[in-house]
Amino acid sequence: MDQELLDWLDDPDDPSLRYRILRELQDRDESDPMVRACRAEIPTSPAIRKLLDSMHAGGYWLQAHPKTGRETGAGVEYGAFATTHFCLSYLAELGLDRSHPQVALSAERYLALQGEDGDWTEAGWYERLSCLIGYNVRTFVRLGYRDDPRLTRAVEQLLATERDDGGYLCGIHDCRYKTRQAKSCVRGSVKALLAFAELPELYGHPRVGHLVRYFLGRGGVFRSTGAGVLVNTDMERPSYPITWRANAWEILYALARMGCGDDPRLDPAWRHLGSLRDTRGRWVLTWSPQQCPWKVGERGQANRWLTFYALAAERLRTRSGTILGNEPKLSGSRV
Repeated sequence: MDQELLDWLDDPDDPSLRYRILRELQDRDESDPMVRACRAEIPTSPAIRKLLDSMHAGGYWLQAHPKTGRETGAGVEYGAFATTHFCLSYLAELGLDRSHPQVALSAERYLALQGEDGDWTEAGWYERLSCLIGYNVRTFVRLGYRDDPRLTRAVEQLLATERDDGGYLCGIHDCRYKTRQAKSCVRGSVKALLAFAELPELYGHPRVGHLVRYFLGRGGVFRSTGAGVLVNTDMERPSYPITWRANAWEILYALARMGCGDDPRLDPAWRHLGSLRDTRGRWVLTWSPQQCPWKVGERGQANRWLTFYALAAERLRTRSGTILGNEPKLSGSRV
């Protein structure tokens, strides 16, 4: 890897990113002194402090509507980028887990809002948001809740939600079409893919294989009909942190992590991802939520986290080599 690019990635004020670089780009072990030092710095880093300082004592985050001033976030409201499920995801992304008392307080409170079916829902059109449940599964796995029965229910809900094309579709759209033949939503499908990428013990599950084929069949980032046409404008507008939008790097990172990165059907997608670099080999942030308490960088400028994920995806691609015929080589199945 280019040393100049690696030096640029190394932000002294961001131990969370330095930790990921050491682990995923340099293959350093957890026992390595540099890795341990980075890990120790994470709980007191500027980003972590800002997120935790903005948390209410009850374990939740509120965000005021820019026009009405009405605050949301105490429940499971989806869409505001400074509310609880987003902030928990940011903390997980930065490297905290349930061992931190404030994280545990908030996570337990949010898990208590889960429905009996494993989903986080509100009445009416808000029900069954596939992007939200996939998003939350990824968050809580990273926070250390993999063996918690509440997370197991959420995973079971994802596995039980089947569509003819292999993707996912939110209830608001499903109720409109009232058919399994309706096309899935790529944004919701990406969040489910990212969730399953965190669960290697499920790579062999038929539902996971169906979702992987959903992406491989469209070359990762393209429409299922119309060769070479990007599925939506998200694919050409790199964003971070992970929200409800979709990204080319998210899809390729997840598929490569699942051992499918070298599938020839993804070659055009890898070329597309590479085309988004600037002249110095960095990826530029096109969009980031302005309301996010964690400031990841300025729009229109090269972004370290984006660049890290794209480089990590490319590195996983070259290491995969686990394609069996035209299908991903998936192993083991356990809920």
